[in-house]
Amino acid sequence: MKGIIVEINRNHAAILSDDGMITKVKNDNYEIGQVISIKKSKKFGSKFIAGAATLVAAAAICTIGGYAYYTPTDYVSLDVNPSIEYSVNVFDRILDVTAVNDDGKEILTSLSLENKTIQDALKETIDQLIADGFLSNDPNAGVIITTSNKDMDQAEELAEDLQDQVQDYIDDNTEITADVQAEAVGLARVKEAKAMGVTPGKLNLVEKLQASTSGAIDVEEWLDKPGKEINKVIKENRKLEKDLLKDVDDSDLTDNDGGNPAKPEKIKTDNQNQNTNSNDTNKGNKNIDEKVENQNDPNEQVPDQELETNQTGNNPGQGPANVNPPSDKPSKDRSSNSQSSDGRDKD
Repeated sequence: MKGIIVEINRNHAAILSDDGMITKVKNDNYEIGQVISIKKSKKFGSKFIAGAATLVAAAAICTIGGYAYYTPTDYVSLDVNPSIEYSVNVFDRILDVTAVNDDGKEILTSLSLENKTIQDALKETIDQLIADGFLSNDPNAGVIITTSNKDMDQAEELAEDLQDQVQDYIDDNTEITADVQAEAVGLARVKEAKAMGVTPGKLNLVEKLQASTSGAIDVEEWLDKPGKEINKVIKENRKLEKDLLKDVDDSDLTDNDGGNPAKPEKIKTDNQNQNTNSNDTNKGNKNIDEKVENQNDPNEQVPDQELETNQTGNNPGQGPANVNPPSDKPSKDRSSNSQSSDGRDKD
């Protein structure tokens, strides 16, 4: 719970809390107008009627720190197709509500949200959106909430709280199904969106559409379209991209003949063929090595045909070759014409 210091009296301070209570707390070097977080404790003064937001505002005006009540600290926007902006003070109470488009104006004609908490204001807005048919059981229906504060941590905290509360409210108290998305944005983003006549949430959604497609889009045209229509196209684009990626992955597993997906057995067979070819090559190399080795083996038995060739000789005028090679010479010497030790031809 938040409160603002409205009076200091020696060791104690008076706090105006966001539930309309004047709370007495120990003075911890507070200053008038300072906003602090408090827990319920002893009360003094009058207790306001619960929900009487106008009385809370009147009490704030009558105190020195009353100016804080009317100082906006947070910006909240809501988009379905109606786009609405809420100006919120330190107590999370609505100071002002603005319609961003014509559908938003139609919704606000049936609502009175000033001085209510932002949580309650959003829930009432959701009820009106359903009643007017803007929010229904459409698979592309969604609620987009954005928050902004000069302190980004506080903006993110508020966004998380609003997403949880609005989603729970829709799930538990309505007959529709809708996805609620809330995110915090910087103040610069708020100014950028306002300059374009839209909310930050709508601008973010169109940028997501742009990111989901490979081509250019007409941003201004899409900014005027309902959120559910944009969501539908984003989903279609993402599904298409997913299918294309799947097709690419499948093509990596096709054979080279018919373009049909290669079965695991086929892939295994191809690998086996590669191994077989490799083995054949190795066997060929092994046979060559064995042949060379056999040629170098002096004890190898020479075939008869080879003996006959060696005996007749390859050169005219030479006698028969020596078919009994010495044990210390390679086999290739067997094919040479032998000579006797005295240099004469051997008979």
